[in-house]
Amino acid sequence: MVIPDLLADERFKSNPLVVASPHLRFYAGAPLVAKNGVAIGAMCIMDTRVREFSEADRAQLSTLAQLVIGQLELRNMSGRLEPVSGIPNRHQFQIDYDALAQRHSGRRMFAVLVDVFDIPRANEAGQALGMRPLEVLIRRAAVRLKLALEGLADVYHVGVTRFAFLVEFSSAAEMEALVDELRQRMTRPLMAAAVPMSPRFHAGVCAVTLGEDTSDDVIRKVLIGLHQSFEARHPFAWYSEQRDTKMRRGYRLAADAERGLRKDEFYMVYQPRYRASDLQPVSAEALLRWTHPRLGPVSPGEFIPVFERTALMQTVTPWVLDATLDQLAAWRGAGHFLALSVNLSGADLSSEDAWNRLRGKLHARSLPFDCIEIEITEGEWLRADSVAGRQIKAMAEAGIKIAIDDFGSGYSNFGYLSDLPIDTIKMDKSLIDNLETDPKAKPKVTAIINLARELGYRTVAEGVETPAQLHFLQAQGCDQIQGYLLSKPVSAEALLKVFDRALDGRGPQASSEIA
Repeated sequence: MVIPDLLADERFKSNPLVVASPHLRFYAGAPLVAKNGVAIGAMCIMDTRVREFSEADRAQLSTLAQLVIGQLELRNMSGRLEPVSGIPNRHQFQIDYDALAQRHSGRRMFAVLVDVFDIPRANEAGQALGMRPLEVLIRRAAVRLKLALEGLADVYHVGVTRFAFLVEFSSAAEMEALVDELRQRMTRPLMAAAVPMSPRFHAGVCAVTLGEDTSDDVIRKVLIGLHQSFEARHPFAWYSEQRDTKMRRGYRLAADAERGLRKDEFYMVYQPRYRASDLQPVSAEALLRWTHPRLGPVSPGEFIPVFERTALMQTVTPWVLDATLDQLAAWRGAGHFLALSVNLSGADLSSEDAWNRLRGKLHARSLPFDCIEIEITEGEWLRADSVAGRQIKAMAEAGIKIAIDDFGSGYSNFGYLSDLPIDTIKMDKSLIDNLETDPKAKPKVTAIINLARELGYRTVAEGVETPAQLHFLQAQGCDQIQGYLLSKPVSAEALLKVFDRALDGRGPQASSEIA
């Protein structure tokens, strides 16, 4: 903006700075506009004399304004640039997004979060090559991504190996085409310490509405999509509202768990295990249940994984053990000598005093060690030379029975069984469910039963729900049966009735009558 003579301009001739001291007559100004589009002021030249201002003068003033805004932004960006890549960080993304939302509220855009080198591989590369080559890899990947998006979107370094950007397209198909193009560019090999490395590419994508979705919402939603792409082993995944709701519910459960224990929202039920040959009850499994005051009954399949991902198992497991052992002591005091199985996680056993704590609880109630069986879910943590392995051995030497739960659901390895004092193998419900539909299920189950018998282990089939499943398992020589066909999980009082009927010579009732 150039005004050669302020007194001759209707807009300014009565301005106090013109009609009084300092009696300005000339003005030239170039706007100072930040990268996020916000105007923060102007670079001005003023004089008390009328002046001419040539095109060269205008170009020079514009250049000076650009230098000024550059310096201001550099000063302002202190703490907002990621040192490794030199790219604006998550804090700057939030500032720029909020400014964009103020100027263009209601506009629809797409947000993308790209992981160029997933954390496990990054850690592995760091151990092998050191941090400097890894940083070079991340920096080169950042440059590659910036070049690919030049003129289309600004890139932000929002995580160790993660970059975010916003882009405007008219359709989801265009967005997916861009992500596919980025994948092809980003996965070309990069050199690190003379070693060619192939960056991986995963992306989370979501549609956002400026002014409605906050910057925190955007990062959270693309992160949900990114982790979905990891799990699906797909280059990218869209944000899923269903997954979002499930995760929020899970963390609400985690937040409410300790209060639930104090308010007696948790309780135990017991599912009988039957001898396969004559369907007589021989023991029961203690199972945790939760009735949430607002959410109602919550499945253990939902809340147990949440507890295992947090520190809550350290609180929940002692509560379960106390409740189970208290019930056993009460039954024994009334003349009912039942045996119960209780589940412990890898985290529960990965403590040097796990056995001592359990032994103390048994002694405090004058309970024999052989009145309980510990069920553990197999996994890579289950090794004889681990802390958990040593705790399991100590328990078994004292007379506690050890069962492998959910066998056949994934990891399934007979190799460690000879190294650990295992008594029982519980075949996972997923194997039993498929007996009538999957031709490969029957040979699998038969093989497990036969091999377990050869090795001296008892087999238990979980989740038996149909007569056909029961008859097949009996024919193959499975030792024990557990499932809704014979009994649902029941209260402590109802469990006694199950055993009383057995003593009276009556077989198991339909589960609906027992529940």
